[in-house]
Amino acid sequence: MIEAVEALMVHWAERCRGGLGEPGAGSSSPLAVAMQYGMIPTGSRATMGLAGAEDRAAEEVDAAIGSIKQLGLAQDRKLAKAWRLAGNTSRPPFCLETQLVKLAMVRYLPDPIPTVAQQMRRVRIGSERTYHERVQKLHELVKAELERRARMQRVHGGRYVA
Repeated sequence: MIEAVEALMVHWAERCRGGLGEPGAGSSSPLAVAMQYGMIPTGSRATMGLAGAEDRAAEEVDAAIGSIKQLGLAQDRKLAKAWRLAGNTSRPPFCLETQLVKLAMVRYLPDPIPTVAQQMRRVRIGSERTYHERVQKLHELVKAELERRARMQRVHGGRYVA
């Protein structure tokens, strides 16, 4: 497990659930945002965080998870096509990236957090060792995507270019 990425993922999940960082804080109000961040958000997508607060870190983690999800969806389409061409009619398998995105959703977003055994069942992981390997891989992919996005921002002066 990469501790820094774990902390970012926990922070991202807290923002997705609508908190301000403290458990049970609820959703953000403009006054709470102003008190915590020293500014009032303008309401544009570029400045608003997941819970209405200025929170670049949570937005970047959300974007990194989204990128991994898109990669997984593309691979899943190829797997499904090959699965059908092979004559299989059951549900096709899914790729590692799809499993990692599901793991992120199950590991971080629910409140209260499910036990490791419950997470393993929901994500279809058979052993605890594999579970910990998948968490490590998730953290590595998120870290790599965050680094890639940071490089792109430096190259393009803070603007994302399609």
